Amino acid sequence: MPQKLTTISHGYYQPYFYWMFPVLVAKEEGLFEKEGVNLSVHDIVPGGQPENKAEWYREALETRSRDFYFCCAWQGVYSTCETGKGKIGAAIKSTLIKTFGVYTKPDSPIRSILDLTESGTEIAVNKNADAHYVTLENIAEFVPASQVKLRHLGGIDTCFKALASGEVRAATLAGPYAEAAEAVGYRRVMALSRTLPTLIVFNDAVSTSAANSFLAAVNKAVDKINSDRGRYHRRYVKEFEDVVNRYIPELKGDLPKVKARLNLPAWAECTILDEAGFNEIHDFLMTHGLSARGKGYEATVKTNLAIAH
Repeated sequence: MPQKLTTISHGYYQPYFYWMFPVLVAKEEGLFEKEGVNLSVHDIVPGGQPENKAEWYREALETRSRDFYFCCAWQGVYSTCETGKGKIGAAIKSTLIKTFGVYTKPDSPIRSILDLTESGTEIAVNKNADAHYVTLENIAEFVPASQVKLRHLGGIDTCFKALASGEVRAATLAGPYAEAAEAVGYRRVMALSRTLPTLIVFNDAVSTSAANSFLAAVNKAVDKINSDRGRYHRRYVKEFEDVVNRYIPELKGDLPKVKARLNLPAWAECTILDEAGFNEIHDFLMTHGLSARGKGYEATVKTNLAIAH
């Protein structure tokens, strides 16, 4: 008798494929079905991500248009505390968290963070997302946070386009967008880094067993990617090529050298976010007035998961 599958809805925003590449691999190779999950995928926000992502996530969970979302640790804690919707199911790290940087065009007079702050130059970021927090946290190690001027434009793809068009003079980029910027000669003014993981936040309606099955499939995909890097590098590069053709026509002429610059990230397996990690994130947000207090660790994190490794 055929296995009954549990359907989990996935809203896919292709320009951010790199953060959730293991999900793409697990879907294409039937790993979800083997774990008893039917991943129902649909495209979302063709015009780009909205500024108020917490409300966007809340609406998506309430309407069941998405049963989970990937986000940076700060955004995951902020959104769940701010709206009371969803539970953090797992933390997953990749080398992508070490690829952030503030970029300018090669002819820009801006060559350091002091040039940025002293000139009052705004840095394009995605509000309440990783680019926002990692920029603030890293630069504030050297200059007062009050001197860091940010401009909230949307996703990193939008920030890249704004820098390319001259709408902004500086932007925080990461992953393939940072590699693309360097391939076309943009200047990295400051490398940025985060240690915090990406979070997977589940709809409250997703059962513990379904979440366990979903995460088991993701971990199997991580193992495949890390074990056959040549094969999955080609798949990763192909996905970014599709992104450029659909969303960033400015890069089409430079695709050969951009593709040659792209590296396949390495991933660690999904684990449960521990209380110390949650508190570190929450304390940072509260210190900077960036989050509601929320209901605490036990009420915000799915602590009863048994994630297969």
